[in-house]
Parts: sequence; structure tokens; C-alpha cells
Amino acid sequence: MIRAIAIVAVLGSTSASFSSERGFDCVFDASSVINANAGVSLPLVGSWIGDFDAATNPTGTQTRPGLFGGSGNVAIPFSSVVNPAVVADGAIPTGGFGLRYDDVTGVMTVEGFSLDLFGKDAADLVTNLTLTYSSFRTFTPNSLYIGVNGLTIPLPVGELSKIAAAQTGPAGGIAVPQGDGTSTFSIVVPCDFTLQASAVGQAFDQVIPAAFVLAGRIEPKGGGVQLTTTVAFEQSTEIPAGLPALESQPFGLPTILPPGATANLLITGEFGAGSASIAFDGTLVATGTPTAVPGDMNDDGLVDGSDLGALLRVWGQAHPVADFTNDGTVDGRDLAFMLAHWTR
Repeated sequence: MIRAIAIVAVLGSTSASFSSERGFDCVFDASSVINANAGVSLPLVGSWIGDFDAATNPTGTQTRPGLFGGSGNVAIPFSSVVNPAVVADGAIPTGGFGLRYDDVTGVMTVEGFSLDLFGKDAADLVTNLTLTYSSFRTFTPNSLYIGVNGLTIPLPVGELSKIAAAQTGPAGGIAVPQGDGTSTFSIVVPCDFTLQASAVGQAFDQVIPAAFVLAGRIEPKGGGVQLTTTVAFEQSTEIPAGLPALESQPFGLPTILPPGATANLLITGEFGAGSASIAFDGTLVATGTPTAVPGDMNDDGLVDGSDLGALLRVWGQAHPVADFTNDGTVDGRDLAFMLAHWTR
């Protein structure tokens, strides 16, 4: 009886600090879908020349300026804008976050948010090169390139290999009950979107800081929760000048007159300041399972009266589940541990 009175007294003295907050590990599931596109725009100015070399590549391509050409292998000046871009419609993103949620006060906290826009799906890569150059000829293969100003052609000169977001700061909000067992919420998550790309042999990672809004509804799901959000996002950033210059970078230019072959060139040039952009919309569905809670003996995500009852039933025994202090006996120290993690 004395022990029971003592336990009731401890419960009464600590009730003011009890919380209904629970933790969940949330993962975006296969019902999530994203329509996304991202791109890079980089000016590139320089010259190209055939890869002919009398000693090492005597059958290589030669370039000569003008409509009729002359002799030798001569560099041809050009200016361009390189636009590697990726498009994904109906992609299934991957990622997740940790959630602390108090279903009484509605307070929500998000941590460790991550989102890979394309997940395991292969995104469609489209690379365009917008060119300006004066007329020139190539030999081996023989082709005529009439001078152009702003001609855009698709070329395999770059790629975007990854677009992913990672949380960079604290994020939280309030869930508002809707009377049907669900609650609505809105949380602004500060993120860095990392875009991994390459263009004409130059690889770079571009980081786009952004405020990403998670807004939708949260509802109980089994012993956990499910969050459903509709997202729409668009952000761009400048890419400063200063990327390493290209030095004799191999480059295949499709022939124009006649078509069907490839002129093998070497590009030398410098990138100017450019831009990177990301835009996407879709639906994210995250399933949250209870985070392991110290003192939770029945694995329901709470430390409450049912756990206390289970502990009292094995009081004084060497019980591996209830012996939180690992001293071989379930006693007052294990009770104190449970009360320190009490959630109801």
C-alpha cells in the first residue's frame, strides 16, 4: 500500500509536465507523384576546331572558315548558350522527415526533411545548344555550315543527374482540427535544393536556397499518422561566372549540309554567368510510424497508464523489457525512467 501511495504521489507531482506530443518517422510513399522540370542556362563563348592532328589523328575532322574553305585546320569562333534541362511527369519522389506532433495542442515540428524529386525514376533529359557562328566548312566529314544567329539544336552536351532538397533550419506549425478526425496544417521548411549537372564537359553542383511549404491535412492511420500535401514550387538562382574554362573539350557537332554525320571538334571557351531553375507540382503523401519511445513497453508510441501497469506487474523481477536501467531488477529507478518519458 505504501508503494502504491508513493507511485500515485509521484504521478500527481509530475502531471503538470506530461505531454501528448508524439514522434513519427515519416516516409513519402508510392502514392506520391511529382511533375517537375529543372534547367540550367550557361553562356559559353570560345572557338572550336577539328580534332585533326597530322601525327596522332590524320583522319580527323578539319575546320575552315567561309563557304568554300581554304587549307589547314582553323579555329572557328562561336558564341552559345548551353541549356541542359530535365523533365519528369508523374515521377514518384523519395525521402521523408521526422515529425513531432501534439494532437491536443496541434503543435507540429518537422526535422530532417529530405526530398529527391525524381526518386528512382529516370527523368527525360533534353539538352539544347543555342549557337551563333559565321559560315564554315568541315572536311572528314565534308559539310557546310551556313552562318547562324541563335540557332537552337538538341545535343548530348550535358546532363542533370540529381535534384534533391534538404532541410536547413527549424520548421514548425499548428494543425487545426476539422471535425472529421483530420486536421489541416501549413509548415514552411527552409531547404537547400541541390542540382547536380554538367555542361559540355564541365561538372558542377548548384545550390538553390528556398522556403518549401508543406500544407495539407494530417490524420490518424493505424497506430501512426498520414500527411497529404499538394505542392507547387518554383525557384531560380544565379550561377556566377568563374567556372573552369574548357580546354580542347571533345564535342560532336551534327552535320547540316548534308545531314547524317558528325564533325568531331575540340572546344575551347569560357562560361559566363548563368542561371538555374526548378519548378514542380504534385502531391506528397507521407506515412508516419511512431518513433521508438523510451519507456514504451507496448510499442504504441506512448508512455502512459498501460505501460505503468505492465511495469508494476513485473515489479521486483529481472524483466528485460521493464528493466530500463539494466541493473537486473525492476524497481524505483525504472519507474523514475518511465515517468521521465511520460506522454499522457
